[in-house]
Amino acid sequence: MDIALIRVDDRLIHGQVVMGWTQALGIQQILVADDATAANPTQKNLMLLAVPAGVRADILSIADSARIVEQSGSDVKTIVIVKGPRELKALHDAGMKMTEVNVGNVHTGPGRKRLTKEVHASDDEIAIWRELSDQGVRLEAQWLPGTARTDLGKLVAGLSHDHA
Repeated sequence: MDIALIRVDDRLIHGQVVMGWTQALGIQQILVADDATAANPTQKNLMLLAVPAGVRADILSIADSARIVEQSGSDVKTIVIVKGPRELKALHDAGMKMTEVNVGNVHTGPGRKRLTKEVHASDDEIAIWRELSDQGVRLEAQWLPGTARTDLGKLVAGLSHDHA
């Protein structure tokens, strides 16, 4: 598998965003790494309806996703999508190599701080973003191809630890 993009987006496969990235990068396959979605046939089937024509999609557990990427010798251009920082860390800890991650959409909610217009995080998630960044994973917050990018690693590193 040729991993063209690893993306964090709490909507996982989402029409407008997935179409933008698949077209911009020439994506041939989408791999969703999410334990809950992989275990829910109804949610999985509904999500697969949003896959662009001509693009293959798989929704697998995090462990299965990491294993398949590791073992695949194919050159199919793939986007890997996870729901949030916890899932990204689990994928990283399961052995998926990642040097750069696109962080697209992580919703707001109680106890969550706004990091960028589209990215919000709890204190625990900020700690995860920091940890991944400290391990050499470049975190770029970017909504769609061609839109402005924010260095999320630098942003979370600059937050005081008592506010994060």
